[in-house]
Amino acid sequence: MIFDIKTQAMVNLTIQFLLIMTVSGAVFLVKKRNIGKHCVVMRFAVLLQIIAIAGVMLPSMLSYIENEQRGIFFNIEMLVHHTLGLTVISIWIYINLVFAGVMRLRVRLETAMRLALASWIIALIIGLHMYMLIWM
Repeated sequence: MIFDIKTQAMVNLTIQFLLIMTVSGAVFLVKKRNIGKHCVVMRFAVLLQIIAIAGVMLPSMLSYIENEQRGIFFNIEMLVHHTLGLTVISIWIYINLVFAGVMRLRVRLETAMRLALASWIIALIIGLHMYMLIWM
């Protein structure tokens, strides 16, 4: 079943809200020192985010770059949004490689995790702004 682009955007928006609630729950878990469950929740959340990026966001971005003339500020906003999203994925990969013993710890895990959370929240806010510019 193929959805039109507006429906895809709405599905993605719903996924993003569910993900931010999931990540908020993961923050609660780590505050309660339940690191194992926190890691499981975060792995699920980031994998779902990667699917959303590959399935909806990347095709949308490429389509806007090719077909839409929204102006330089919109393009900068889109670039910052995607850069922050990729930062979250990169930090997640780094943290998982540290836990797997493949990489050595270069910064405190707490610092990396807070940077990832802040990047995710800012990317979400920018994404919401872009959604409103395009669809409202």
